[in-house]
Amino acid sequence: MLKRPRTQPFAQFLLAISTLMILGTLALIDPSRFTPFVVLGAGVILLNAVIMALVWRARPTKNTGWLAVIPLVDIVACIPIRDAGFDVLPTAGLLVIFPLGWLAFAFQIGTVVTGVALTVLLPLTTLMRTDGEKTLADWVALGALPLTMALIALTIRIIARDLTSVRSHADSVSSRLTHALQSSGRDGAVLQAVLDTPVDAVAVYGTGGHPVLLNAMAAEITGRADIGALAQETPLRAVFAADGVTPMRIGPDFVEAVRAGVFAAPRVLQFGEDPRRVLQLIVRPVIHDGEEIGIVAVAQDVTDLIHAVEVRDRFLSTVGHEFRTPLTVILGHADIALMREDGDQDRWTAVERSAERLLRLVERLIAAGHSSLDVESRSGVAHVGAVVKHAVREVTARAEERGIRIVVETLPDLSAQIAVRDLFSIVEELVRNAVEFTPEGGPAVVVAARADGTDAVISIVDRGVGMSAGERLQAFDRFYRTPYARDHAVPGTGIGLSIAASLADAYGGSVTLDAGDPDGTVATLRVPVQ
Repeated sequence: MLKRPRTQPFAQFLLAISTLMILGTLALIDPSRFTPFVVLGAGVILLNAVIMALVWRARPTKNTGWLAVIPLVDIVACIPIRDAGFDVLPTAGLLVIFPLGWLAFAFQIGTVVTGVALTVLLPLTTLMRTDGEKTLADWVALGALPLTMALIALTIRIIARDLTSVRSHADSVSSRLTHALQSSGRDGAVLQAVLDTPVDAVAVYGTGGHPVLLNAMAAEITGRADIGALAQETPLRAVFAADGVTPMRIGPDFVEAVRAGVFAAPRVLQFGEDPRRVLQLIVRPVIHDGEEIGIVAVAQDVTDLIHAVEVRDRFLSTVGHEFRTPLTVILGHADIALMREDGDQDRWTAVERSAERLLRLVERLIAAGHSSLDVESRSGVAHVGAVVKHAVREVTARAEERGIRIVVETLPDLSAQIAVRDLFSIVEELVRNAVEFTPEGGPAVVVAARADGTDAVISIVDRGVGMSAGERLQAFDRFYRTPYARDHAVPGTGIGLSIAASLADAYGGSVTLDAGDPDGTVATLRVPVQ
């Protein structure tokens, strides 16, 4: 049933008002119809109205079944009023609908049946007092009243049940919505706390480009940069591209670039006045069920990391230059000594080879100290076959120490657009790595070259320990060394592959590492042909 239906006094109040209206009408038509029973019935109805007013004020929610007595008494009280005025005022017979509807709406079916039975009490007593033989029409007329009242009560009860069902469903939905709102509020608070915990800036924008969710760092940045809706053309304050000079702007073009995936990879920008902060920014659209529902931006403060890299690079460059000067002197004296024929040529040759190798290491340190390589002063053309053979000869001594053969397959007559010295450094690094990461006495390292369109392709294949996918991904990072290299004390500084890849890239080429079949590693160098 509906909430607190039994304590609703409205049916009783309407019954009292209707009773007073009927009594007033009867007083105008025929005052003689006011018998003591009529006055008593009206008094009972008005008294019940007062009782219900008090009940409504008290608002009880339990043990309200006794209230069924009031509409049952009302039905009996309506009998003399109906008897007094039905022949001149037929509406007097409708008074009983108010208490009967109340019963059907709020109480059990047994109580409703009792109320319907009471409605036939007056016609039955009247019929029984009538002299003469009772005809079939009299009995049919007698049964029509309770049947009509029963149908009215049934209709009201069905409506009540439907209303109860609707109310129950509404209460259930309301309860779920309340719970969802509470959960959403808690989840929102937790999400905000989680977003505010890291130092990264996290911002979520709606489809219109307006901010929906900002953590503390993002709020600071957007406030200082005066970032409003992303779709609005806005010059940003104190936000610059990676060069620190070009000012950044946002607008419809920026949003379209985000949707096209231009900012899916990290982009570096500078933020703020002196001292500036360096941010690494990723901006991506948020897609749900194939529909864009917003844009998320994550900015990581990499200022300290950039400063640390700059310090490291300056240190490497300084140390490299400090070492290169004495090594150059050593090589000069070694060359002079080799010109003499004093019987120490082998010793001086060993000194020269060691000094050259150390000089190459120093040059790698210097190269590692620069973010990019300048190859303009070293551009040239290299004969691939000759350079590959020279690089293999340079590593052959180390390969023989480890009991590993280096097999050079067919080398076509190719000329690559790369300085001889740089091509030699790349190939020598790749071949040396293949030898070092093949167990002693292991399978041969195979070196081959071929032409592929406009590129010369040099491959170095080993059957050594191989590398995992993650190791191959990090292999070109400066100073990265695999766990195998550290555990087995493999010689190296972790910068050779990084420099080799940078050199190849500077000439428009590339160096890649792939898993061997069935094991080992395949290193591939591609450089443009002449």
